[in-house]
Amino acid sequence: MKRAGTFTLVLSILLSITAGGFGETFRVHKTVMAPMPETGNVTVEAGINDAVAITLPQDTTFLQGIELDIKIPDVLSRYYGSVAYSLYTALTPMPAENTINYTGTREMIDTIPGLLSLNLTLPLVEPNTIRKNPYSIPLPSVYTLNSSAIFFRFQLVMKGIPEDYEKEPFVVTVKPVYVDRGRMELDITYPTDENGQPMELPYTIFLDEQMVTLENQRMILDTGTHHISILSDHFRNETRTFTIEPAKTTVVDISLRDIAPTLQFVAPHNTVIFLDGQEIPYTKEAFVIPQGDHTIRFIVGDYETVKTIQAVNGRSYVINLSLDVEVTETL
Repeated sequence: MKRAGTFTLVLSILLSITAGGFGETFRVHKTVMAPMPETGNVTVEAGINDAVAITLPQDTTFLQGIELDIKIPDVLSRYYGSVAYSLYTALTPMPAENTINYTGTREMIDTIPGLLSLNLTLPLVEPNTIRKNPYSIPLPSVYTLNSSAIFFRFQLVMKGIPEDYEKEPFVVTVKPVYVDRGRMELDITYPTDENGQPMELPYTIFLDEQMVTLENQRMILDTGTHHISILSDHFRNETRTFTIEPAKTTVVDISLRDIAPTLQFVAPHNTVIFLDGQEIPYTKEAFVIPQGDHTIRFIVGDYETVKTIQAVNGRSYVINLSLDVEVTETL
């Protein structure tokens, strides 16, 4: 009872110091920097009387909060109420690894429970869609995505714990909490003209059957499956299906094709081919031809055949020349 009463008095004094939002000058043993990557988690170790300064990633488009998973040393779990954790804002100077003296406003304080782990959730945007978790303690919304750093401090608030407590640090894992959205990035490749220059002609984009205009070829979308279509009077229509994952960028590659008709041959290697009376080299690759009527003549040894086609823009044509061999068996 005496220990609990002592802690209550100490905690009351700590709270009264910052009543009314006045700045508090304090010293930490060490500042542990925890730069959070744009994807994934970061884990650091901090002792009693240390501070953890979390810096946000450069791209916070999908970030709506942070989850702190703290593993509590076994020795401290047996001394409930001996260590407090708190959040600070308006810090000077800016948190740095070699800085130990600060002035700031304490926004909240609470004690480490007599458990082996502690889970805290800190929102960074309002409103948010952070799911309620009965095993996680919500922290007050005192930071934003524009905050320079999130300052989380441990401090000893009660005497009587073993002197070797500093040998067992807290293990703090910082986990981003993302919105259920992602980014689509469109990568367009244009066909080239006869001079080898890209044919950068206009086209229209339909996303999930709605005409859209992209900014810098990007758009934020809900997670799930989406459809994109490219329609143009200058290129062939293209349609792709893609999936958006939370807080990730999905690149959709589309190579536009000239609307002019193409022709492709499948024929024996020694075939001589005439297109509209002009001999052309045999190739298995498709090539562009003008729209309209065309006559193709094939010569293979003593065999000759002629085929006519009417080429239409937006269509591809494949002519397959096959020579049948008939075998007849007689008695």
